[in-house]
Order: sequence, then structure tokens, then C-alpha cells
Amino acid sequence: MYAEFQYLDAEVLGISMDNISETSMLAETLGVTYKLLSDPNGKVVKEYGVYNLLGDGVAAPAVFIIGPDRGIEWSYVGRNIGDRPSAGDIIARLK
Repeated sequence: MYAEFQYLDAEVLGISMDNISETSMLAETLGVTYKLLSDPNGKVVKEYGVYNLLGDGVAAPAVFIIGPDRGIEWSYVGRNIGDRPSAGDIIARLK
């Protein structure tokens, strides 16, 4: 559904706490077509308040829609590793 995000003039970024080579392998394995960034020290996930929420030492699954003014317009933070909004749900929020 990446093309629909692009049609809505939205950019998709993923952030992984893995190092750059592990993040690259993850992107290749998953066939990711959007940008997948590496944050091994957790700086970004800590700033967004999603680090270690599940007690596992990594970021909780989370989605943030950042508006043109760089403010958070909508967010969803998962309650477990599999708790994520669908791409359709995110697209509905963008519309």
C-alpha cells in the first residue's frame, strides 16, 4: 500500500533499533520499499517515549503521523509486539 501513502503525499519511515547492517538485512528480508532507518542507541525511540514500554529493552511498536508543522497529529502505541494499526487504518487517518 506504499503507493497509496505516496499518493496522499505522505512519507513512510521505519525505525529499527538494530545496527545498520542488521537493519539492511531486515529491509531486504521483508522486501521493504520505504525507508528503514537504524537507531541502535535508541535515541529517537526514547525521544518519542516508546522505549522499553513492554519491558523488553526495545521500542514498542508505534506509529506517528507527523504534520507539516512537524507536530504529532496522531499516534498509536502498541500494547504488545503484534499490536499495530493496519496500513488501511493509517491511510484513513491521513485522509
